[in-house]
Amino acid sequence: MRRNAAIEGACMVDRLFKFLDIDAETKASAQLLSQLLAPRVDDVIEEFYATVQRHQVNAHVTPRVVPALKRKQKEHWLALFNSQFDQDYFASIRQIGVRHRDIELSPMWYVAGYAKLKLAFVEVIIRSDLPVTIKGQLLKTLDKYIAVDMAMALSTYDAVILD
Repeated sequence: MRRNAAIEGACMVDRLFKFLDIDAETKASAQLLSQLLAPRVDDVIEEFYATVQRHQVNAHVTPRVVPALKRKQKEHWLALFNSQFDQDYFASIRQIGVRHRDIELSPMWYVAGYAKLKLAFVEVIIRSDLPVTIKGQLLKTLDKYIAVDMAMALSTYDAVILD
């Protein structure tokens, strides 16, 4: 990536974080969110891909590739909630967005997929034994992190990729 593009990208991310009020407290909450979701993430992803296949969302999601997709999804979600939003994260989310664009996954299904996973994560939070104030903080953090992740991935759909 060119230096100016990298600087512009960093400024855009900084503006997005400020817009979404992602601060140190949010990042600490994300660590708790990761700990809460980790034991249930396999079940959530299993159900997600069963639904994707049942509704034939994309021709590239075949029984042959689903095990690898599940593994990558698990890695992605746990990495997101443990993220320091460093260069590794941004390279990973860029690659994910490019891959989804390349297989012609429409933004409609991309956003719907995020919503489906988010709702499952919300269920995990709601059913936890945590105090309601902590649940509320975790729900806000979930929304913020998903917004960043989706924004970064979808930005690749129209971007000119410069390697």
